[in-house]
Amino acid sequence: MLSLTNGKIAFDFSKCQQCGTCLAVCPTHSIHALQLKNGLTDIKINQDTCIQCKKCIKSCPSTMKDNTEQYNESFPAKKYYFSNNADKQIRYSSSSGGTCKTLIIQALKQGLVDGVYTLGKSNEYPYVKGTFYTAEHCPSFQDIPNSVYHSVMLNKNVNCVPKCKRLMVVGTNCQLKALEIVLKHKCENLIKVCIFCKQQKCFDSTRFLAKIMGAEILLDKPFAFQYRGNGWPGTVRLNGKELPYARASILPFGKRLWTVPGCNICGDSFSQYHADLSLMDPWGEINPSDTQGTTLVTVHTQAGNDIIKTVKNLNLLEKSYKEVIPALGLNDINRKQKLIPYFLGENCSRKIKTAAHMEILQRKAFTILLTALPKMPILFYRIIHKFPDLRNLILR
Repeated sequence: MLSLTNGKIAFDFSKCQQCGTCLAVCPTHSIHALQLKNGLTDIKINQDTCIQCKKCIKSCPSTMKDNTEQYNESFPAKKYYFSNNADKQIRYSSSSGGTCKTLIIQALKQGLVDGVYTLGKSNEYPYVKGTFYTAEHCPSFQDIPNSVYHSVMLNKNVNCVPKCKRLMVVGTNCQLKALEIVLKHKCENLIKVCIFCKQQKCFDSTRFLAKIMGAEILLDKPFAFQYRGNGWPGTVRLNGKELPYARASILPFGKRLWTVPGCNICGDSFSQYHADLSLMDPWGEINPSDTQGTTLVTVHTQAGNDIIKTVKNLNLLEKSYKEVIPALGLNDINRKQKLIPYFLGENCSRKIKTAAHMEILQRKAFTILLTALPKMPILFYRIIHKFPDLRNLILR
């Protein structure tokens, strides 16, 4: 988070959501990135060259408080679809059935948008970067990465986006909030697609998975990774070693470990106040027979509904709100929202403070334990997974 404090631009790492926008908008290049050992980026500001234009502050998503009051009320009226690519091989090899990739590629090929800003593959860590695509420079399904579960500063390269009439952007809530500000003067129509996100991960999460697999990965040494794909829910691959995603995700995501600090103050995983569409995994046993991959699409606007129904090569099956309730995870999002005032340093009740303290304590304890004992029998991990969630016990 960036703020103007005592006449200077100040940076607070504990609230940074790692979007990279500040690096792109600074007109004097006074903001610099410093990569940490856990793969995250610290921000340093050259006060001698900073002109205090506040562009970094105005575009920082951490300064834009999410509206969490009555958050659930609009969900019953939204439209929902199960979606996947019609080609069986593309569906199998992509994350969650390939809906996101198909949406990007077909929107360009069909002329529904003039450009798309999203992730493209890169040769340097984090091995993906913000990339601008057009119909003339249309990506293949191999050019667009599957799900990436280490933090990526998508917005760092946003200056590569030229002026155009119809632009699509694909990212998480924090990334979309910033892109909405930065790109509003560059296009007439901005279509925003949210990748549902409750918690980004630092490199330590991937390092933990590598230890389980017996693989060795280093930040400063190139490594091959695949977090999803190969059916549902998919396979994690690191330097040739494999681990079923269902096992890989159970502790880092189930117990909220190795999370980017700024994720603690994000209360809108769907980006429902900014996005036209949200794409997520259909967890919760709402589609138990699926082994190939499916995306649950949540539609927030008419523009979102129009584009998801217009793109070709997608199988769409409309679902009711009641059918998708287990996958939406609104109760878990609501519990997370209750702790935001604490992580923002605001006044809050004793109950909220206790829940937040227990959350921090539990994360630290599990992180220390799992870092020390990364190659244990599966029963060991199942026992930890079944350990009561202290935050949820307090906030239920």
